[in-house]
Amino acid sequence: MKIAILSVTTNGAILADRLAKNLDAQIDLYAKAGRDGGIPAQNYDSLSRLIDSIYHLYDGLVFIMATGIVVRVIAPHIRDKRFDPAVVVLDEAGEYAISLLAGHIGGANQLTKVIGRAIGARPVITTATDVVNKPAADILAIKLGLEIEPFEELKTVNAAIANNERVSFFVDETLATHERYVQMATDMGVVLLGMDRLAQVDKYDAAAVITDKELYMVKPHVFLRPGTLAIGLGCRKGATSAEIYSALDDACRKIGRSKRSIAVIGTTVAKEEEIGLLAVVQQMAIPLELFSNEDLQACIDEYKLKTSDFVKEQIGVGSICEPAALLGGRAEELLLGKTIYEKVTIAIAEVKYRWWE
Repeated sequence: MKIAILSVTTNGAILADRLAKNLDAQIDLYAKAGRDGGIPAQNYDSLSRLIDSIYHLYDGLVFIMATGIVVRVIAPHIRDKRFDPAVVVLDEAGEYAISLLAGHIGGANQLTKVIGRAIGARPVITTATDVVNKPAADILAIKLGLEIEPFEELKTVNAAIANNERVSFFVDETLATHERYVQMATDMGVVLLGMDRLAQVDKYDAAAVITDKELYMVKPHVFLRPGTLAIGLGCRKGATSAEIYSALDDACRKIGRSKRSIAVIGTTVAKEEEIGLLAVVQQMAIPLELFSNEDLQACIDEYKLKTSDFVKEQIGVGSICEPAALLGGRAEELLLGKTIYEKVTIAIAEVKYRWWE
């Protein structure tokens, strides 16, 4: 975790230095010019200008100053809990550590607790589910490495948890990793029910469901999506991100899976500079794996995949999407064979393990 610790007084700078020495993280210190207490910090003149330049450069921002000052300087930069950094506020005496922003997904609540242990400060956490000591759906998602969908419903489910409503957690037993999810959830005090209980809608008021499948739900819910799909993709030169994204969405729907469960996109090295494709993987925050013609051809030969003379003439190998999907997922069979769209071809395989991490 990359953290910035900012102070405005000499005492605050001295506390910042003590805190930095007790945290296991990559840390930069920032101190008000003339009030650095002799610590090795970067000096600044204007706090607001400093925040303008560094707000999105860190995973966490620790302010040693009054909460009101912090609220004013970060207000213009706050956008979305999925992307905002963790913000923690300390008084310069080091008595209280306050989780101010991005408590769950950003990690401010956990950072607050770590800071409390490091310098003996009392953690102040006001997130409703934490106050009632109940696991939130987003905390489970973070611990298990899952995507939340639809994200806008997260507040509804967490509110139901905080209000002592009946919120059930379910796991799809067909997932290769479901046993690991059950164990990790159990360690957090969360009981994961089987999908056969999902139909018993009279027994819960809201739900969080770990699955990569598209399901119809009548109760308030969020899906927690594991990365299970390897996409093999070929595209014409100049294919736009909108065309590629639309094809991905349709292809996933054809097999009843969520595009939020796409773990990797594989293609040929010949497409490494396709702007539309690069924009899609950046927007979706998933890795792009580029395979050589030799790797693609070896996969074609091993699994006796169909080839196209036209593609071979253009790229040097007779198939892209199907072998790229199998290579990307380290799989032996396809969930979806080559599917042709106007400027895009897509195949899908199931990820056996996340070898690229």
